[in-house]
Amino acid sequence: MSAFAAVLALAAAAAWIATKGVRPVIRLYLRFACVLYAALAASVLLRVAPHAVAVMVATLAVALLTLAAFAGLRRTPKPGFAAMLLAGACAAGIWSAATGMIALAVVPQAVCLVAVLTIAHRAPLRRPGLHLVLGAGALFAASCSLLAGDSCAFIALLLFSAAGLLGVVLALARASEILIDQQRAGSVGPAVRRVR
Repeated sequence: MSAFAAVLALAAAAAWIATKGVRPVIRLYLRFACVLYAALAASVLLRVAPHAVAVMVATLAVALLTLAAFAGLRRTPKPGFAAMLLAGACAAGIWSAATGMIALAVVPQAVCLVAVLTIAHRAPLRRPGLHLVLGAGALFAASCSLLAGDSCAFIALLLFSAAGLLGVVLALARASEILIDQQRAGSVGPAVRRVR
């Protein structure tokens, strides 16, 4: 189990580094999710309530990644909406971990991931949208792994979480690069025409 937790920790570190070029508001959401997944890896390595931490981390991190996807491919979410979404995800995760009703945490995760898939489907950028779909699919598999509750399912949770985090982060980092390049190309064109 420790080796799989180390994989998740490495994925969180790699995702943190990959967020360097994205817009600050997106980077904030993504890095918060990276810290949460690193905390999950640490709880597994230190054997400090890993299942309870997994439920809380998965719920809150998926909400953060949803906000990042919305900000990256649509528009920056309003602070009030973001605060309500994160507070609701946090409450669902804590309540689910405290009562053992895992489905209570999986439902908001599934809703958030459907929102990510919708955003990816309507994205004007094909390749980042495909990566976002694959990342969301991995996160959905991680959410489903919570329901099984055995050690094999927990290993799947760690690995799918690592893959999903990297998929979403790389998709949004790539989308940011494409949008910046398009903005630069659009701003250079008229200036060249004026010089002529």
